[in-house]
Amino acid sequence: MCGRYYIEIDEGDLDEIVREAEEKVKEYAGQITMKTRGDIYPTDIVPVLTEAHQGEPMQWGFSLAKGRPVINARCESVFEKAMFRQSVREHRCLIPASAYYEWASVAGTKKKDQYVFQAHGSILYFAGCYRYYHGEKARSIPQFVILTRQAADGAVAIHDRMPVIIPEHRIEDWLCSEKPAISFDESITALQIKRYASQGTATDSMESTDAKGQIGLW
Repeated sequence: MCGRYYIEIDEGDLDEIVREAEEKVKEYAGQITMKTRGDIYPTDIVPVLTEAHQGEPMQWGFSLAKGRPVINARCESVFEKAMFRQSVREHRCLIPASAYYEWASVAGTKKKDQYVFQAHGSILYFAGCYRYYHGEKARSIPQFVILTRQAADGAVAIHDRMPVIIPEHRIEDWLCSEKPAISFDESITALQIKRYASQGTATDSMESTDAKGQIGLW
């Protein structure tokens, strides 16, 4: 799954997406606050790139009548699940990020090491879809989920799922529903992984590798 990610505003195209989303925030007349840097958690309002190629503020997670919001959707079943199928066909989006996090237990202890997943000096574009939620606020705020897939071979020991990361040259194919399907193995899996020990001391790094097999996204 993907339960926390990180934004660094100074990274290339991310700056433009943030600026566009900040203009849209003004339309909410002070009813919402958008986070544009640092650690991002579920229910945060963040900049997202829509199918119109515009930055827009959206809230992370589909709200439910009871319980926690749904923050991820499995790419293998997103087109069949009632909660997601209309959104993924009509309202696709990309969630720009600088990195995302996972945690793994340390054998023989109750502690967990933190792992940071990054690309090599570029923005990560998570595949997502969104819907409009009519809540307590005067104007509805769109809500999004992040699509996940089977983890790459080099990362599966940390967590068995990872975000679907769209390559820059396939952004249009994901955002435009009339384009041909993007296959599961076209999403980015070659990432730099940094481990931060639970004791806060030594760190090391590794590389993830492509997962084997092919599953269609749609």
